[in-house]
Amino acid sequence: MKNIYSIILGVLKNVLVFLKKLDFKSLLIIVLILIILFIKGCGGNHPPISKKIIKIDGKKYSVLKHTIDTTYISKNTVIYRKGKDITIEKEIPIYIPLNIDTSAIIKDYYTSRLYKDTLTLDSLSFVVINDTIAKNKIESRKFSSHIVYPVIKETIIVTELPKNQFFLGATLGFDKTNIVNFAGPSFIFKSKKDYLYSFGIGYSNAKTVSIQGGMLFKIKLKK
Repeated sequence: MKNIYSIILGVLKNVLVFLKKLDFKSLLIIVLILIILFIKGCGGNHPPISKKIIKIDGKKYSVLKHTIDTTYISKNTVIYRKGKDITIEKEIPIYIPLNIDTSAIIKDYYTSRLYKDTLTLDSLSFVVINDTIAKNKIESRKFSSHIVYPVIKETIIVTELPKNQFFLGATLGFDKTNIVNFAGPSFIFKSKKDYLYSFGIGYSNAKTVSIQGGMLFKIKLKK
């Protein structure tokens, strides 16, 4: 570990010496290049992400796919009840006039009539009520219902939001003569757009210092 620290300190000292030897113009060019690379890495020259963002348990995610599938299920029901099962809630007496047609009243009393009523619940659902009435009573009642209700299935596929990432490590160079002929720290920045920017400082066996920089782009291969 001490040897590694010594190498790093030696590299840093040589970097300072190298920077001191640079004229103002060269130093300005290096600084401008680094600034441009950093701005591009932060996505400054790219349009913002237009994907929908949602929160799950307080954490933000980017929506990859959001689908809503609606299936309509219908249910038909028929209920039949006899008149004796229907409770009379209240009887209201009426007054009979003196001049009446007894035979007409008796005929009307024994006549069975079928009443049909349709209750519309919505554009797809309804209830049909059929009553058979005779002798001033409901002889039977039938309920026929056709109910349609939706079953909604919602699917959301999300991914974590892209973020900037930083990596710090070391770079080594090898050859047959010196084995390790180049060593130094290396810094890599990964932007939200998956661009990689590298910056490294190396110290060789010839006691020279070099500065390295690179830019890498993600290659999308067709499936």
